[in-house]
Amino acid sequence: MRTPSMNNVTLAGNIVKDVEVKRVGDNGTALATITIANNHRYRDKENNWQELATFVDVELWGSLAERSDDFARKGTPVIVEGSLRNNRWKDKDDQFHSKLQLRAERVHVLSYPEKEK
Repeated sequence: MRTPSMNNVTLAGNIVKDVEVKRVGDNGTALATITIANNHRYRDKENNWQELATFVDVELWGSLAERSDDFARKGTPVIVEGSLRNNRWKDKDDQFHSKLQLRAERVHVLSYPEKEK
């Protein structure tokens, strides 16, 4: 029997900093990177409320990346749907690194930021 493979993630939180958009590859595909802070509240052994922040890097590709400038501002609350990707690279000293990131398929903006005038 084969184990099913599922990679679906839904994450809610606030954008930590303004979006960074760049063009990559031969065809100049848009790539935007945002970081989401997800706060988990829990009670400790003494019954006091504690908060644990988890920061997740999110990649937005193509048209989603191109549209991200409309909403991806620091503090914007969002729900992101996508899948986890393990990005690996080798640095200038030939050391391998890896980072788990969320590759967004949809971003639901819960409150749009005001545009700067």
